[in-house]
Amino acid sequence: MNSLEQIAWAKEFEEVLAPPEMAKFGRRWTPPSRYASGHEDCFQIEFSLLLTTKHFKMREKCLENHRGTDRLVFLYHLDGRRTISPSNGEALELKKPTFVTYFHPKGVDAISHWSASQSETALALGFDPQDPPRVVAEFLDQLTMLEDLLRHPAGRFTWIELPLCSEMEKVARSVIFRSIGQRFVHHYISAKANELLCITLDNIISSVYSRSGAALSMGEKLERIKNILDGDLQSKIPICNIAEEFDIPSRIINKAFADRYGINAQDYRTMVRLSKAVDLLLKTDMPLKMVAYHIGYDYASNFCMAFKKHYGYTPKEIRRTDLLRDAAK
Repeated sequence: MNSLEQIAWAKEFEEVLAPPEMAKFGRRWTPPSRYASGHEDCFQIEFSLLLTTKHFKMREKCLENHRGTDRLVFLYHLDGRRTISPSNGEALELKKPTFVTYFHPKGVDAISHWSASQSETALALGFDPQDPPRVVAEFLDQLTMLEDLLRHPAGRFTWIELPLCSEMEKVARSVIFRSIGQRFVHHYISAKANELLCITLDNIISSVYSRSGAALSMGEKLERIKNILDGDLQSKIPICNIAEEFDIPSRIINKAFADRYGINAQDYRTMVRLSKAVDLLLKTDMPLKMVAYHIGYDYASNFCMAFKKHYGYTPKEIRRTDLLRDAAK
C-alpha cells in the first residue's frame, strides 16, 4: 500500500472523482454536503511525501475520524477553526494561523471537530519519519525538535505548535489558490511542496525557533518585522503573531514599532498595502476586487472602506482623477 492509498484508507469523508489535472498523483474527498461545502485534496510528491489541502465551510457541526498511519505531519493552518481530539494524546485546538508538527501513530484515531458556520483553510505535508523526503534526511541531525517529538512513547499522538511565518503562509496559499495550467499542476505542486519544506526546515533550524534570535537587539527585531510587512502584502498573520516569532510581547509591539518608525505596526501595514493599491489603481486596469486581493483584503468592500478612511477618496475617484498621482511615482 503506497502513501496515498494509506491516506485513503485512513479517511472517513467520501472520495469523489478528482479533476483531470490530479490524475495519477492526486485524490479528492468531500465532507457530507448536508454538513459542509469544500473539499480536501491529497497529492503524492515523493514515495513517502504527501501534500494535502483543506478548504471547508461548515453548515452544521461536522466530525471526521482519521486513523493513524505512523506519519509525521507539518500542518500549516491558515484560516478558520478546528479541534483535533486523539484517542491517546492531548487535544489540539487550531484557532489562529499557526504551524503545528505532529506524529500520528498507527492504532490511534484522531477526530477532527468543526462547529457550525466554521471554516478551515489549511495545507499539510506528511511523511514516514523512517523514510523522510531527501531534504529532511539531509538535515535530520539538525532537527532536534523533530527528534524530541518522535521520542515520545509509541502509540501516543504528540504535537508541537510554532508560529506560522509569512513565507510559509505565502507558499501554502499559492498552492491552495493556485492559478496554473492543468498540464503543469503536478510539477507546480511538487516544486511548491519542496519549497515549503525548505522554508519550514530553515525556520525550525534558524534563530526564530531555536530561540537564538533572542540575541538580536530590539531594533534588529523591529527591522525584521518591518521587512516582513513590506515584503508580503497578502499575509493574514496578525501583527502580534509575527512579534511573538521574535520574542516581542504582543502588548508592546505597536508602541515599540511606533517609537522607532513614528507609526504603529498595524497602521504601517495598512499604509504599505494602500500605497501599493494606489500604484495598481493608477498604473493598471486591474479590477478593484483583484487590487483588494493583491494587497491582502478578502473583500473589495473592506478595501474601499479602508482606502477612503486613509486617503479621503474612494478607489474609483482616484482612478478618474489625477489625485495621488505623485504617490504612485
